[in-house]
Amino acid sequence: MKRFLKVGLISLFLSLILLGSITVSAIVRMQSNGRLINYVGIVRGATQRLIKLELMGQPNDDTLEYLDNILRELNGAQGEYGLPTPDDAAYQQNLAKLSAMWDEVKREIYAHRSDAATHEELLTLSEAYFDQANDTVFAAEAYSARMTRQLMIICVGMLLVMLVTWAFIFWASSQKLLTLENTNRKLSDLTRRDTLTGVYVLSAFKERAQQLIDSEKLVKYAIVYTDFADFKYINDVFGYAYGDSVLSRYSEMLLAELDERELCGRVSADNFVLLLHYQNKEEVAVRQRRVDHLITEFMHASNYRQSLPTCCGICCIEDVVEKLTIDGLLDRANFARKTVKNGTNHNYVYYNESIRQRLREEKNIENRMLEALERREFTVHYQPKVDLKTRRVGCAEALVRWRTEDGGIIPPDRFIPVFEQKFMIDQLDRYVLEDVCRSLRRMMDEGKPVCPVSVNVSRIQFYDQNFVRRYVEIRDKYRIPPALLEIEFTESIVFDNAGLMLNIVQDLKAHGFSCSIDDFGKGYSSLSLLKDLPVDVVKIDSFFFTDGADHTRDLALVQGIVELLQKFHIHTVAEGIEEMDQVKYLTEIGCDYVQGYVFYRPMPQPEFESLLIKESKENHAQ
Repeated sequence: MKRFLKVGLISLFLSLILLGSITVSAIVRMQSNGRLINYVGIVRGATQRLIKLELMGQPNDDTLEYLDNILRELNGAQGEYGLPTPDDAAYQQNLAKLSAMWDEVKREIYAHRSDAATHEELLTLSEAYFDQANDTVFAAEAYSARMTRQLMIICVGMLLVMLVTWAFIFWASSQKLLTLENTNRKLSDLTRRDTLTGVYVLSAFKERAQQLIDSEKLVKYAIVYTDFADFKYINDVFGYAYGDSVLSRYSEMLLAELDERELCGRVSADNFVLLLHYQNKEEVAVRQRRVDHLITEFMHASNYRQSLPTCCGICCIEDVVEKLTIDGLLDRANFARKTVKNGTNHNYVYYNESIRQRLREEKNIENRMLEALERREFTVHYQPKVDLKTRRVGCAEALVRWRTEDGGIIPPDRFIPVFEQKFMIDQLDRYVLEDVCRSLRRMMDEGKPVCPVSVNVSRIQFYDQNFVRRYVEIRDKYRIPPALLEIEFTESIVFDNAGLMLNIVQDLKAHGFSCSIDDFGKGYSSLSLLKDLPVDVVKIDSFFFTDGADHTRDLALVQGIVELLQKFHIHTVAEGIEEMDQVKYLTEIGCDYVQGYVFYRPMPQPEFESLLIKESKENHAQ
């Protein structure tokens, strides 16, 4: 392309020079031809005047010489008038006749001067001469017109060549600009895409999706928010290389399903969002289910033969009452997805009125939770943990409840996720710890019996460098003996970052706190972690005690866990126990504590206090 453009520019430059030269030549020739016609006309007119004077007896030798000089120069002699000598047969033929007749005219003039009787002969000759002069003028004009026409044709031809050259240069430049524009567009598009998966990054997805929604008013669009049920398991167990290959293949499958009016983006990790159009709402889930089936087949065909279900939230814009931008639509699709993640719905959930109502509740909670903390609307309930050896309360777990101003109760599963999403769960955790410490201090000051209390700590707390220091400050503020406080965290936190968890547990232990792992067995933690993690208590998750496919194997697994933890000198708590048969079995295998409705439900602090006083009296009575 560059070579052709260079040749075109050179051709255009040469064409401009040639056209300019031809134009100048044409102007010069036209001027010369104009003089030629003019002087042939002078010959015609001056000769008639000369003869008229001769007939009147007034000879004029100057005019005679003047005409002689013009005719000589017309015939090619050098002269003062700069007349051309056209190479034109018709003109030359007429000029030759005119020149011959001029010689005859001159002879008749000289004869008339000698003998006036030749008057008629001279007059007749002059008339014939005039006719020939006319023919010569006409021949000169015809020649000039022909030359002008030829020059015009040449100029038009050169102009066409220039126009073609200009057109070529314009086309070449346009192609070059178009190529550059396409290249820039591709490069710009690449910067807007995720390097691993090739789909749009979230900001680019939102921008383009909003444009499509705004411009395609008649198209029915849906936002799809999807991820895998627990992709972290894939990365941690099989490695990030395999996890990346799954995400890359999944994105290829998603992109293959799209047309030019649809989009796919990546939010983070294994979270993908799509903008799809449809005729019937059911199409959206069908399409997504097809892709999810393909990725499952891909994972089954791998060396690991492992797969995970997907969680998919779908928000059809026509189902949204409010007028929302893409951010609001993504929020609603994501909210629908979360109902899959928390086990409320199946894999593919459409945003609907009930979900909308749930979202409004969450927004209401979000708007009120800071004020609720300040107004101390949260109350702490205690669920006892029964010592299986004594069948008395050995310790308890502090659980938070929200009692609103109007006396209504908001369940923890409604407000705790909102606190977590808004990164305020640490404030709630500290609120609970301080309330527990305040109650313990009061009970001890009043001489009432107390027992160790465990407080739950959220995942976000473990990424706060000041977490342990703040907890020590609260405990010491109320002068609570370290043995009365236990810090409880879920197994999933251990799995997230075992190294960080180890450092924090060691720090907590160094400051006198007991530590326990909640929901043990629910995730994918290895028992080998317990070898290095110096926890004091492990709470065995309640799902081991539900009626599963092989309940006998579940109980055997519980027995193995309890026996192993005994060797590590770690106390065990079985949570979610509701039947005495389970209590009997747990007692037989050496489990230390039981927590569940079989003995006690969570109770308000005054009721828990009364229970401790009652058991203390019974113990003293014995």
